[in-house]
Amino acid sequence: MLSALQELFNFTPDKEGANNQLDIKLAAATLMFELIRADGNVDPNEVAHMREILVSQFALDNNAVDRLCQLAEENAIEAISLHAFTREICEQWDNSKRVELLENLWFLALSDEIIDSHERHLVRKIANLLYLNETEIIQTRERARQRVTSELSNEC
Repeated sequence: MLSALQELFNFTPDKEGANNQLDIKLAAATLMFELIRADGNVDPNEVAHMREILVSQFALDNNAVDRLCQLAEENAIEAISLHAFTREICEQWDNSKRVELLENLWFLALSDEIIDSHERHLVRKIANLLYLNETEIIQTRERARQRVTSELSNEC
């Protein structure tokens, strides 16, 4: 899998910190995919939103996003625990970036207009593993809800 990541992001071993960038992108994408599949249904609308978030957050082209999504799906299916992914994020991202990730997770959960109890539980579990407090959890959920509402009104 590491060779696939290296190929995906044109990794060269002499680039300082490049491997960490690969790890953080994959960790964030895996958490997103894990949330998308939490309700037992991989909704194409949620996957499309995940792709948009990854493009926006990491400035990736379509080929890189395709490969990252594929690797994230594989990781989510094989993963026993979320701890490795959240630990990677906590080590590399400050609180504001972790809050942004949580808002994106809420957005994905809300994008089909239904928050399944499994999705809600998973978002809260990830928030706890990211060391975010209750106020941050509530505020990110409300901002995500506003984003979804705004997007729906723009579609009409």
